[in-house]
Amino acid sequence: MKTIHSPALDLNLIKVFDALLEARSVSRAADALGVSQSAVSHALGRLRSLVGDPLFVRTGNRMEPTPRAQRLAEPLRDLLLGAARALSVEETFDPCREERSFTLSASDSLQAVLLTGILRDADKLRVSVALKSLDPDAMLDALDDGTVDLAIGYMPEVRRWHDRQFLYCENHVCLFDPALVPLTPPISLEEYTRYPHLMPSLRGGLTSFVDDELHALGTRRRVAASTTQFVAIPMLLTRTPMISTLPARLAHACARTMGLVTSPLPFASSDFEVSMAWHRRNAGSPSHGWLRQRIAEEAERL
Repeated sequence: MKTIHSPALDLNLIKVFDALLEARSVSRAADALGVSQSAVSHALGRLRSLVGDPLFVRTGNRMEPTPRAQRLAEPLRDLLLGAARALSVEETFDPCREERSFTLSASDSLQAVLLTGILRDADKLRVSVALKSLDPDAMLDALDDGTVDLAIGYMPEVRRWHDRQFLYCENHVCLFDPALVPLTPPISLEEYTRYPHLMPSLRGGLTSFVDDELHALGTRRRVAASTTQFVAIPMLLTRTPMISTLPARLAHACARTMGLVTSPLPFASSDFEVSMAWHRRNAGSPSHGWLRQRIAEEAERL
């Protein structure tokens, strides 16, 4: 008990440590905590004295953690998360009775494929969902600052304070309008490269893994256009003689409803994993758990 009530054990110091670990900047940590920079600097001085280690050292414009700080990071974050869960007023969640809004980040292709699981019972639920299509590099930052509750996509790496759940493996197929691109599946490599391509790109580029694979095979394609809006591609394909390479689940759904045709890629390509990730501060939230369960159930149904 004496240890617990020791003046040296100040949870505010742990909050400052955690904020510095994420922000790597005194000023940004102060903004995140809603306090002055001098307050953060003073707290850091107390932490250094308490631990007997500098904890953070300046490297250019960043405050980088020392090895001691890196060892402290996970146990101290778990301590904060445990305190937050213990003090949370949310013990249960009934989506048919309680109003709750969520913000999700996912490409429009994943929105079209996965979010039926949330919206199927929209007439019964009191849950609202705001959807954002963020650059993959921005997803994790959005989880950290709380502007996004759940991120869904190809995320081979997350930060140590994030949790991640695998949803399904996805591959790519070709999609085209047979009235404008008169090919019969499965198409050949020569046929694949004969027509111009309409390319999906979350970052707005004009090359992708496809071009790397074609280069290795000694050939190339012509990308006539790219778009960050995957769901716009099937509509464009009904009006233009182009081929697109899309995630299989989206392509098959569009082929069924829009009179388009899918074909396997005429070269080997790796599957990729679709996962959802969230900040660990939401791990024990019943409403957040309900959201994750609905997404997982829809992924399993697919």
